[in-house]
Amino acid sequence: MEPLSLLAGAVTTYIIPKALEKVGEKVGEVALTKGSEMVQATRDAVQNKLKSTNTDGVLAIAEADPTEANLEMLETILLSQMKSDPDFATLLRDFVNRIQSQSPMLQVVLDSVRIKNSVEIGNIEQISEGSAAEQVVGRNLGVGGDLKIGDIRQSVHRKL
Repeated sequence: MEPLSLLAGAVTTYIIPKALEKVGEKVGEVALTKGSEMVQATRDAVQNKLKSTNTDGVLAIAEADPTEANLEMLETILLSQMKSDPDFATLLRDFVNRIQSQSPMLQVVLDSVRIKNSVEIGNIEQISEGSAAEQVVGRNLGVGGDLKIGDIRQSVHRKL
């Protein structure tokens, strides 16, 4: 996945609170609390951009019904807007960086992956150093074949 795709996913996760509720995303909830001004600024920037390109209906649909399909549609539109407007992409990247600096650390492996055949993934290790962290291996997976993952090790080293 290219960096703009990741950015579009992050923006969608932060600006659609109902999406956070659906996936039980504690990190997102903390981000909304601690970084509420930045989250609102991000949402406003997205809404203004989508209004200017007559695609703001996609945001309204995703907010009203945050299904996987609707969130993917919003991410696709955001990605398209960021590719055509580098300044918009830079603005969103800045907002996401600010939100993340105020939020607990999140480490994710295999998020929103669709597997149609057999996939084998080696050993996974997630190590976090900090006061708060969420580590996820496999969220919102669609597996139509065999998924085999090696040993998984997760640890959080809390700073005192």
